[in-house]
Amino acid sequence: MTLAETFDQLDWEAIESYVKLGQEENLHLDFKTVKNADMTATDDRRNLARSISGFANSNGGIIVCGVDARKNAEGVDCASGVAEISKPALMVSRLNTLTGDATSPIVDGIRHKAITNPKTSAGVVVTLVPETDSGPYMAKLGEQRYFKRSGDSFYQMEHFDLEDMFGRRQKPSLEIVLEEGMKENGTEDLIVLLVNQGRAVARHAGFLMNFQNAEIVTVGQQMQNNMHINAGRPVVGFDNHTGVIHPSGIRMNLGAIRVRRKDPTQPIDGE
Repeated sequence: MTLAETFDQLDWEAIESYVKLGQEENLHLDFKTVKNADMTATDDRRNLARSISGFANSNGGIIVCGVDARKNAEGVDCASGVAEISKPALMVSRLNTLTGDATSPIVDGIRHKAITNPKTSAGVVVTLVPETDSGPYMAKLGEQRYFKRSGDSFYQMEHFDLEDMFGRRQKPSLEIVLEEGMKENGTEDLIVLLVNQGRAVARHAGFLMNFQNAEIVTVGQQMQNNMHINAGRPVVGFDNHTGVIHPSGIRMNLGAIRVRRKDPTQPIDGE
């Protein structure tokens, strides 16, 4: 289950279950208590900035405000009780305002929601900090430092952490998918699909695909039969110098490669 799915499914029953089972804080889950729903307390604001920075600089996470976490018998921080927030809706409103000031740059996609105790008007507030390829994110609201999540705690980032993150950029990730096509007269078609699974546009994309146990008969118009420049080995090439491949997850059909198996009893491998 993704972080977003976990966030969407959290309800009061799940909050009570955290306490009953002694849910441990972990890499993606942090429990907090707050002094006031209006978030005027300096410590509450700094904790918010620290938590958003730490999760955004790591792999994302969920912050549950209104649950008290204490060390259990094994010394592990876990949910020990609910410290209900008197006006959770007010706190969500304040968080929506503060989120833009909590870090620099702003973390996109942060969501807040109130979960109310059905027996009272009080409850807890949950925040989703999504995973991101950008960063690093500096905690503001009085912190002016960078944090990361490690285990069940937030730590100030070291210089080498920042150097690494400042070099991080969104990248494309291209994947080739082969699907079986028509078979006739001892030949068979391999449909070649190209999909960008990354988070950035792919430019000047290309590949060379080698085949084992196959003789190339024909290739689609968007690809090239490169056997003649590879000592007769079955190699197919593709290059795209003018267009781009967007990270939409939609498969781009490059056409079919018609092949004949050298050994009909063995599979065809492409790499």
